[in-house]
Amino acid sequence: MATRKKFQFRFRFQNLLIWLFLYLVLSPMLEGLPHTGLLFQLLFSAVLLSAVYTINQKDHLARPAIVLLTISVLLIWINAFALISISNIAIDVLVALYLGLMVYAFGRYIFTARRIDTELICAALCLYFLIGLLWAAVLMLLQECAPGSFAGSGLNGALSLRTEFHYFNYLSFVTLTTLGYGDITPQTPAAMALCQVEAILGQFFIAVLVARLVGIQVAQELTCDQTETTESKD
Repeated sequence: MATRKKFQFRFRFQNLLIWLFLYLVLSPMLEGLPHTGLLFQLLFSAVLLSAVYTINQKDHLARPAIVLLTISVLLIWINAFALISISNIAIDVLVALYLGLMVYAFGRYIFTARRIDTELICAALCLYFLIGLLWAAVLMLLQECAPGSFAGSGLNGALSLRTEFHYFNYLSFVTLTTLGYGDITPQTPAAMALCQVEAILGQFFIAVLVARLVGIQVAQELTCDQTETTESKD
């Protein structure tokens, strides 16, 4: 039992990374299939559940994260089956809050780590993906609150905001990486402001992350050298 728990704790970021990759790659390919909305929500729910699993239960962020996750997933599936009429804006706000909490938790983990290992690298990749998803939720929320905030040929195939969330994922990641293909563009000052902040954040994150990883690696090597010197003297 102890070995099993250790295995699960050890590979928590790898599990999330796999779900994130499947979600981002498969979501656009689900369009046109039967029950597209349900399949999309299933993948998205798996990502949200895997994210909360990465937080240590003793962390003070665990309880609010679980509460936000439970409410968000519950409302997502109630809305998916049309059991009760729920505002899409309310769901997006909850999802954005949850993703924001995950981004904070991951950032704290990465920038307080003292050694580089597979978990840290996977956590850094997960954080980058989660930042993109967080901004996608914010951009879609803006589009729902102020229709017409975004336009372009890239949105021509979007039939429903709820089932076509991958369009905003796409917009978010091409902005985060500063590719800017131009097939989806901001049309209002608020949309422009959000896009430019995300572009700056994406470049800043990469620079700071690389500097942090290099610093940890140098510190590890110095520690190893000092240990070897001490052992040789003894």
